[in-house]
Amino acid sequence: MEGVGLHSGGRITLLVRPGREGIVFVREGVSIPGTPANVVDTRLNTTLGSGGTTVSTVEHFMSALYGLGITDCEVEVSGPEMPAFDGSALPLFTLLREAGARDIPGEAPEICLPHPVSVEEGDSWIRADPGGFSISYEIEFPSRAIGLQRYHYDGTDYGGRIAPARTFGMLRDVEMMRAAGLALGGSLENAVVVDDDRVLNPEGLRFADEFIRHKVLDLLGDLWLMGAPLIARIRAHRASHRLHVALARAVLDAVRPQERGVS
Repeated sequence: MEGVGLHSGGRITLLVRPGREGIVFVREGVSIPGTPANVVDTRLNTTLGSGGTTVSTVEHFMSALYGLGITDCEVEVSGPEMPAFDGSALPLFTLLREAGARDIPGEAPEICLPHPVSVEEGDSWIRADPGGFSISYEIEFPSRAIGLQRYHYDGTDYGGRIAPARTFGMLRDVEMMRAAGLALGGSLENAVVVDDDRVLNPEGLRFADEFIRHKVLDLLGDLWLMGAPLIARIRAHRASHRLHVALARAVLDAVRPQERGVS
């Protein structure tokens, strides 16, 4: 796969190979396991790193892996970030589905909570409770084109309901990021751009609530860093990549005593 990096603006090539050691990103010969422990930055995206080598914006790719149930592969990246494609997970989901996957012998892992887990930052929070899988997400933006949106996802039809939802940003924020040398590859071809009550993309939205669906997409990708599906009722309010990853780390801390046989 080949595409443009959202922030660098450079052409980036991906090569995805079968793996047996979880999800591992490889850049310049350095292997970076896709785990919460290797997240080194969560500003605007989720960045993995090891020994000074980083790969940014991994969340859409990880989300596509969630949608396909892929727990093991090696991802060779030619640049500092993942290609943006159209700003959603759909191109990645489609190509990976066409490539196909095979079962690895052994039990399919699942992560089940022994007790509720929550993380918060200001008025933003995420809570996971033991129980069957679901996500209830809520966002609220001052932009009238977004406003208050809620979405409930029960884990079905990822390819139709979640994968097509594109990343989004405010026009004023895009202008500031470009002034700071970021979002150099961003365009209306790989993001939804909003200016108060207007969506600037000529084709409009793919869903009336595309913004909140993309937040669910991001959360699924960030939680897939745990390497297995989290079976829990998840509620999120105005959360971010920072909180997504914090929840993943808190969940792993909660289940580790069980793995060691400690009550």
